[in-house]
Order: sequence, then structure tokens, then C-alpha cells
Amino acid sequence: MIMPRKIPLREQIRDAGGFYNWFNATLIRLAGPPQLGEGKGTPCSRCGEYKADHVERDGLLHCPV
Repeated sequence: MIMPRKIPLREQIRDAGGFYNWFNATLIRLAGPPQLGEGKGTPCSRCGEYKADHVERDGLLHCPV
């Protein structure tokens, strides 16, 4: 069986259009595409609602009613 020719890393990076593009393509291939969501942040430990939905008064966050 004939083994395929292994392309040197330098050529792979050059063919991808630079180090950043090569690294990004490699990372996406390994980790998968980015998770897209609403982007509201982390939920509150008290009420479970997103912290972005809370009302800020006097410099403190208050749970939405």
C-alpha cells in the first residue's frame, strides 16, 4: 500500500493563508464550531434569571419581580 505524502507543517500554514488562519481552522476541526446563544451571561444563584435582566439600584443588583 502506498502511503500518502505527509505535508510539512510550514507548507500547511502557508497554504492556509498564514498561522492565524491555520490555527483557527485546526481549532474548529478539533473543538467544533462556536456555541452561539443569547449571550445574556450567567444566571443568578438566587432566582435563576440572567443577571442582565436584574435591576440595578444603589449599585446593587435586585432580582426581577
